[in-house]
Amino acid sequence: MDKTLRVGLLSAVQNLDPLKAQDFVSAMVVAQIFEKPYLSRAADQPSEPVVFAEPLEGDPDAAPGTAYSAAVRPGLEFSDGTALTPEHVVAALRRAGPLVEQAEIEARGERVAFRLKRPNARFDLALTQTYCSITLEKDGRLLGTGPYMPAADATPEVMRLVRNPRHRRAPDVEELVFTYYPPSDDGRPERLLAAFGQGEVDFCNVLPRGDVSGLREVRKHFEPGNSTAILYFNTERPGLADRKVRAAIARALDRLEISQISYTNALAFRAKGLLPPMMSAASDELTYDLDRAREALAEAGARPRRLSLLLIFGPRPYLPHPRQVAEYVTKQLGELGVAVDVETTEGSADYYRKVASGDYDLALAGWIADTLDPADFLDAILAPHAIPSPDAPISIHANLARWRHGPMTDALVAYRAEPSDARLAAIYEMVRDETPLVPLTYGSNIYVHAWRVRNLEPSPLGIPDFAALELRD
Repeated sequence: MDKTLRVGLLSAVQNLDPLKAQDFVSAMVVAQIFEKPYLSRAADQPSEPVVFAEPLEGDPDAAPGTAYSAAVRPGLEFSDGTALTPEHVVAALRRAGPLVEQAEIEARGERVAFRLKRPNARFDLALTQTYCSITLEKDGRLLGTGPYMPAADATPEVMRLVRNPRHRRAPDVEELVFTYYPPSDDGRPERLLAAFGQGEVDFCNVLPRGDVSGLREVRKHFEPGNSTAILYFNTERPGLADRKVRAAIARALDRLEISQISYTNALAFRAKGLLPPMMSAASDELTYDLDRAREALAEAGARPRRLSLLLIFGPRPYLPHPRQVAEYVTKQLGELGVAVDVETTEGSADYYRKVASGDYDLALAGWIADTLDPADFLDAILAPHAIPSPDAPISIHANLARWRHGPMTDALVAYRAEPSDARLAAIYEMVRDETPLVPLTYGSNIYVHAWRVRNLEPSPLGIPDFAALELRD
């Protein structure tokens, strides 16, 4: 029986280093090779121990939320047979700059201890991040303890993973093959759809909802989304430094019409705020009013006459048809007398390089949740430390508005300490009034697979556990 699972992709795998896996596809592949201390299972439940053998235990002698420790699961091995030790875990976690910014890490016997620099009652969620994957560098390669490891002939376009013989379980799926099917010139996933129709693909979780509807003889799973499409205003650019200009442009965008570009049930996917529905139903109260937008831009005085718009490199769960949305933004800003030059990118590496440089006026992109904590989602988009740079990867730095606002920084800290509805409302009000960005649409997690694929349990974060699947005739 064929025990190879063939996964279809709309972008190539960019990097197998968990610290450099800046896109969803790379993160999905990395998750099959490396394991993290914990996995997120539900927003209101403790994380599931993986590399650790137990939940985090607070230090009774320290202030609440400031010191934790946990024992490392015994018997784990890297793919070359090296036994995993607490020292290995500490060395790997100390590579993760974002984690080091939060805590000091050390081995204490069979345990790993964390002393936090600021209180965090859900620090376990930080340890579910991709950058916390446990790695061992050996002979120029990164080894993992996960169920799969890269094959010798693996390439970014055809990434082949084989079973890790040292893993504690033997998956039914012996081999994973992730194949890149480039979208057509207009951004449509025609090649991937054709491959599915011809039986060349068994599984996919990157197809837009509208395109999935045409597939036959497959199983389809539609789950609440964990992502938001966003139009960012680069607040460092002279033409967009004035919040009145940004607010006027925001009013010219009809989020319902934008949703109709990608979704039949547009009302369900029109963004009402930054957080996707699985995290919050709160609204930012931003309304569409083209006439008022024209008046507001006239009142603002120095309007920009021409802006550049940096476009995400391909379809994303939150933005199935990026080119069409960019065309809508161009049309609407044209109604305000502002010309827009859409700048496409050659792939994710080119896109991330341009994002890091900050050389754009507008950016049409978005964010996919890394954890189930709304505070992490908001921090990644609004915190000043999340502004991308060549030294700060976008995988955890998505403040593409390059916005530095002291009151927002204080509000984010307060919300993390006490995630109340009132504090979230204050954040949303500040985003509406200052308008560094406009949330446009929500994404959805869509899984499509052949009938021979069994036991799929959709993940709330959209990344499946392929080792839990079974393949049947």
